[in-house]
Amino acid sequence: MHEVSGLLVNVLGLVDVGAYFPYRVAYHPSCHSLRMLRVGDAPVRLLRAVRGLDLVDLPGAEECCGFGGTFAIKNAGTSAAMCADKVAAVRGSGAQVLCSSDNSCLMHIGGTLTRQRSDVRVRHLAEILASAS
Repeated sequence: MHEVSGLLVNVLGLVDVGAYFPYRVAYHPSCHSLRMLRVGDAPVRLLRAVRGLDLVDLPGAEECCGFGGTFAIKNAGTSAAMCADKVAAVRGSGAQVLCSSDNSCLMHIGGTLTRQRSDVRVRHLAEILASAS
């Protein structure tokens, strides 16, 4: 079993998958991808090879978004505050799209962005890599 970016970059030796995604994108590495899966820079390498994509820095990228499984339920206030910090960084980055390879993070951050009526959208890494137009 492999995480998608690790499979593509480290196992198959692919970086350019032929994707095209003409947006400013910030990448959020999930806690799980950093600490458990140790995917390293594979997702960023893949994103840099996507034609049309402008990868922007996300301040505090490696900071948790506050979801963490049941953490968001058991510690709702803390979770919301952590997500508010992450969303402020996303909005401050100028990104049009926030990318991650963790659906839980995307749901949590995306929900906050929606409640704030932000134009920033969230996309899974695989969705961007599958984009051809």
